Amino acid sequence: MNAFIIHPANQEEASLLESLLKRMKFSFEKVSEEKIAVSPEEIQSINRGIDEANENKLTNSSDVHKKARELCSK
Repeated sequence: MNAFIIHPANQEEASLLESLLKRMKFSFEKVSEEKIAVSPEEIQSINRGIDEANENKLTNSSDVHKKARELCSK
């Protein structure tokens, strides 16, 4: 069995293709591809977080909440 990947240019084309496939009784599945742009600074921050996690340098949420309460009560 072969699989075909089709990239419609807009929602109108996607709807048309879906209707056509249904009318022709083709079996198909829809998969959405959401692309997210990430800046170099964000990638650095993510990598820093991963490094900290690997080195067990993370702070648990209860300590973070405690510190936030202290800062807000000043």
